Amino acid sequence: MSKPPLLVHLIFHPASADARELARTIHGALNADPAVPGLRVPTVFCPTDGIAPPGHYDLDEAERSLAVVLADAWVVDRDSGQERTWSRFIGDIWDACRGTPHRFFPVQLHPAAWGFDDRLGGTNFVRAFAEADQAARDALVVRRLVIELCRELRDWDSLQEPSVEAKGPVALFLSHTKLDMEVEPRVTSALIDYLKHDQPVRAWVDAGDIDAGSPFAEAIERGIDDSSLLCVLTDNYSTREWCRKEIILAKQHQRPVVVVAAFSRQEVRSFPYLGNVPVLRWPCIPPDQSEAQKAAVNRASAVAAVDLLLKETLRYLHATVLLKAVAHQGDLISARPPELLSLLQARGAKTVLYPDPPLGAEELALLSETRVPTTTPLSRLAAERPLQGAQIALSMSQSTDILRFGFDEVHLEGAMVELSRYLLLKGATLVYGGHLGDEGYTQVLFELVRAHHCLEGVDRVERIVNTVGWPLPYGQELVARYSLVARLQHIPRPGDLDACPGKAVADAVEANPFPPDQSPEHRYCWARGMTRMREAQAAKDGGIAARIILGGRFGPPGEGPGSDERWYAGRVPGVLEEVVLSARAGQPVFLIGAFGGAATLAIDLLEGRERSEATWDYQRRAPNAEAMRTLYDRCGQVWWDYPEMVQLLRGTGAAAINPLLSEAENRELFHTRNVARMIELILKGLGNLSAAAGR
Repeated sequence: MSKPPLLVHLIFHPASADARELARTIHGALNADPAVPGLRVPTVFCPTDGIAPPGHYDLDEAERSLAVVLADAWVVDRDSGQERTWSRFIGDIWDACRGTPHRFFPVQLHPAAWGFDDRLGGTNFVRAFAEADQAARDALVVRRLVIELCRELRDWDSLQEPSVEAKGPVALFLSHTKLDMEVEPRVTSALIDYLKHDQPVRAWVDAGDIDAGSPFAEAIERGIDDSSLLCVLTDNYSTREWCRKEIILAKQHQRPVVVVAAFSRQEVRSFPYLGNVPVLRWPCIPPDQSEAQKAAVNRASAVAAVDLLLKETLRYLHATVLLKAVAHQGDLISARPPELLSLLQARGAKTVLYPDPPLGAEELALLSETRVPTTTPLSRLAAERPLQGAQIALSMSQSTDILRFGFDEVHLEGAMVELSRYLLLKGATLVYGGHLGDEGYTQVLFELVRAHHCLEGVDRVERIVNTVGWPLPYGQELVARYSLVARLQHIPRPGDLDACPGKAVADAVEANPFPPDQSPEHRYCWARGMTRMREAQAAKDGGIAARIILGGRFGPPGEGPGSDERWYAGRVPGVLEEVVLSARAGQPVFLIGAFGGAATLAIDLLEGRERSEATWDYQRRAPNAEAMRTLYDRCGQVWWDYPEMVQLLRGTGAAAINPLLSEAENRELFHTRNVARMIELILKGLGNLSAAAGR
């Protein structure tokens, strides 16, 4: 998959903290909603270089892009006299979407943020500024965006021509029984009232059918291929033949279903085919509440139920498109985990392919009685384990200038997790030098290992080697705590520290590795410990087959939005040191440049571009840097200077830094923003390890 099928571009002025926070909220809603764990729609932010808009913007990174413009007062600069203005840039984005598969989705966050470019005069903006409450505003924007994405994905296969738009609405059907219509808290009435009067886009709800109060059996039979079903599960629901039929029809036609559990007392018999779908509990309202309080609770609950169904519909549609892209011949695509009902229909299919995560062993054992094979993309990947026993070092950390590349830390963390998951499934042992605290990427790695221990057919092998460099905490208690997921490899304190700067200083650093204020001596000791750890990882006899690099601090990149003013703690930027040590040892290095940081700094040096950050004049501004360098001289330790590191990387070049890939593939990895493509290239290169070892 060279391109993702769908990509959401979140475009906003870099000086707008409000728009940036809304962009993060949107990313979280599309990728980190615990109520819809399988919903993962990729997003990128608009790259920023200071305040000016980008000179060029590429919407063709995906088969279809949705350009979401978060317009507030900052973008209204049409009369500024500048050649490059945000007003013109947004107008250019609108132009770039015309006659293409891409869509323009503008959101008005301020009353003045409309009509700021002549080309946008007839464009309908989402009037988010009309919501006085920020939480309500953000929810409105997310809801409208989810609906628009559903419209894009609903007609995916039928949209062959770029000029054809997805016009059809998302159809919602309310499945309920009239017997419980007037039973408190009158859930069906609350949902109908919300859908009739407050639906955000009227075209996507069949309001006429809802107003009639019928169970919609005939409507579902007519339009089952294009509907999402919201089931109001009340006491008498499962006793009604047409209600049961609606659920069976929806599942037989593989439609999105959400259940609202709204019992007043109990069910006599639960309907067995109502499982395997998201369930939302309708809150119980105390009888002493006023009518106004009851109405407020019911309305909030109706909003939550419809929003859940919309997100489940988006997950369903997006998962279907992704599964089709990786399906093998003979696969039957299922957007939800298989169950006995669906497998009865799948007889004759070679395999049922459904989204990750895979079902547990107890369910799979039961489903195997149908003799219909089932799998997920990751389970299928795990069946082939060419990296069994290969140790792959990971250099992944927060990036100094990530916002300048159109990403945020949430994107970096997501890419780190996704890449690590694929490496684990391919059988690799991951080597990572990180702190064993309660937070951070190390703990994420351990959770991945615990999760994949449960995968059917995946052996329990050594999955993580955590290199604990002095002065990071280490002891038998930590060894025991992580024994099931990792082997801790301790790199002891460099012996020369006892002589210079002195045993008392080194003991103090070991007792308190993270003081609020670091002295030059503390930073010197820390740097020596971290360099020793990195040298051990890069040693030819260390067993590491390759290293993967992304992110990394290198010091403040300057003024303006996206600048991270925090410095690194060692002698030089840690990720940069890992790159040069691996390059000097001839260790293949996969460099991912999409997220900026020290990885991109190394790429620029490899490709011959000058970077002021790779000079002592720049790095001497780090806290206690000059005093630390003096300690290197006084203690007789070699100071590997920046000109030497630059010369080493320039002499290595883009082709030789990683002989497991071609030069063109290396350069693609340097610059692609498509996480799926990054993983493809890395797995392809690592697949050449055995051939490289033979040479």
